[in-house]
Amino acid sequence: MAVLEALADRPAGMSVSDLSALTGLNKGSIARVLITLESTGHVLQDAGTERYHLSLQTVSLANRHMDRLGFPELIQPVLNDLSDATGELAQLAAADNDRLYVIAKAEGANRIRVESLLGQQIALHASSTGKAWLSGLSRERLLRVLGGVELVKLTTQTITDISVLEQEIEEARAAGFATQREELMEQMSGIAVPVRISASPEALGSLAIAAPTFRFPFDRITELHAMLQRAASRIGETWPREAVFANLDHPARKIAFR
Repeated sequence: MAVLEALADRPAGMSVSDLSALTGLNKGSIARVLITLESTGHVLQDAGTERYHLSLQTVSLANRHMDRLGFPELIQPVLNDLSDATGELAQLAAADNDRLYVIAKAEGANRIRVESLLGQQIALHASSTGKAWLSGLSRERLLRVLGGVELVKLTTQTITDISVLEQEIEEARAAGFATQREELMEQMSGIAVPVRISASPEALGSLAIAAPTFRFPFDRITELHAMLQRAASRIGETWPREAVFANLDHPARKIAFR
């Protein structure tokens, strides 16, 4: 899995030596893994450069899984509507255990756009997406998740003090939304709300709007919050029962969804 993760972040491909240096695994182990992955068609080797790449077969695994869960037809129209209404990037993140991943997006119509985090794990402490999800967790779960969060400084505005982060989360819980201003990336800001389903007292993920800071309408936070909340409610109502992943850390996990 370390090899797959490494290759996923490097579309130009990697050599055995590169993979060994990045993962900390010895070259012999890396070579055996690559032989297996190549034999199943999940990894391809460029004959010219001898570098390894993920194949489309590997990419299709995730796409096929998401398709079976029902995300595209149920959730994408909601993201499209939100993006069309704001002209900005709309992103949906879902929790898997104590991690948060962007699983769907809709690009805005503006020519200058912010980078999408589709498929990536979210920095919980530095993003509106992460803080919104954290604000939707029980106090007990929140403390457990925060115990595993490394407050890495990503920009000059990133929160690296746990007490400040906890205060922001509580403020987000009270307000119903979280914001970030250039905490995750330079010149990028955002606002997000938790996403819930009726059977779950805790948030399953979060929904966000992101835009370049120069264009982000901080004077329209109330309006954006209302738009996000309506979209999050629509998503919560249609969230596929099979997609309640391993996020639920309470009795609702045992509910037989119908």
